[in-house]
Amino acid sequence: MATKEKSVVNSLLDLPEFEPETSAVKLPRLNIVLELRELPYDKLIKLTREPEAQLHLILAAVTNHPEMRDKAWYHDKKGCATPVDALKKLLRKGEVEKVCRAIDQLHGYAVGSVVPVAPETMQAAAIDAAVEDLEKN
Repeated sequence: MATKEKSVVNSLLDLPEFEPETSAVKLPRLNIVLELRELPYDKLIKLTREPEAQLHLILAAVTNHPEMRDKAWYHDKKGCATPVDALKKLLRKGEVEKVCRAIDQLHGYAVGSVVPVAPETMQAAAIDAAVEDLEKN
């Protein structure tokens, strides 16, 4: 039993470090491309608690337009108190929804990102692991 627990821990330790996925979306009406980056889980959860969470999510995920968070853009140019208010002026509701959908896909909410494993496959893998443990000892 201890060797099984040790092999599970070892397999978890061998997992690769978090490497954020990226993608890009184009907003034809504005003729801009937004490069998006996956966010760490804790930051994603924190953003979901914010009012106007979708707009906060966009601000956090966009990597190629740092001016969106620059006071010169949102306050001086757009006349808004916050970057979120400026995005509300700039983007349509449908655009916000579609950009957030693209961000969600980066975070694993796409078809195929998690797939069920048949019980037979799990049993075969367990038998293979048990045989491998026996061969080692």
